[in-house]
Amino acid sequence: MVYATLSNSNRPGSPAVTVGFPITENVYADLESIGIGNATERDCYAASVGGDIPILKRLEKTAVNVDELDYLVKRLDSFDRRELAQFQGVAVSRGYFDMTELINLTFCCQSATVIQDFSDLASIGRAHYLDIHGGATAEELQSVDARKLALSLLLNKDGKVTPYGVVYDNGMQLEQLYDGQHFPDYLYNGNTVLTAAMTDRRLSEDTALTTWLHFPIFCRETAGM
Repeated sequence: MVYATLSNSNRPGSPAVTVGFPITENVYADLESIGIGNATERDCYAASVGGDIPILKRLEKTAVNVDELDYLVKRLDSFDRRELAQFQGVAVSRGYFDMTELINLTFCCQSATVIQDFSDLASIGRAHYLDIHGGATAEELQSVDARKLALSLLLNKDGKVTPYGVVYDNGMQLEQLYDGQHFPDYLYNGNTVLTAAMTDRRLSEDTALTTWLHFPIFCRETAGM
């Protein structure tokens, strides 16, 4: 769980709202009461950020969009400990701070190798093989000289030391799957009843500018509705 204390920097002295991410209750009314929480703007000043993902503290003292932060935390909520090390390690080694970069990093950080324990070369080699190939069968892994692969990595590649381990990015490319407006499709849990693709009807049906909505969702209340 991640917690962020959000306030309106344009209203000094106004109360702050503490939001837990992933969002599990409708907090938008509280945000709207102090003039923040816009669906498209980064209008929430993150006075503090805490919780289980230390790298997100770099969002402190910046303006964030509540829906972007919720999407990012939902992505990270599905990561295991190794994937979190990959995400946080690469974010540090490449200097990613922007929300768009961080969201896109969740889709490709698994191709980097992050070493936290150098005591078992075979384990390092097997993990590195999986990172660069995206997976392997048990039979394929048995055929790999994992110790030799680990030594090749450690002796011939430049790793970057981070608080989350030594990072070898393996030439990872940061693809722009998230363009700052349209969230890539991501099914967070098994409670979805309906999935809808939202696009501008003036665009072609095969446009990449698509936002996916999974229902039921917490809807923002609109006056008069």
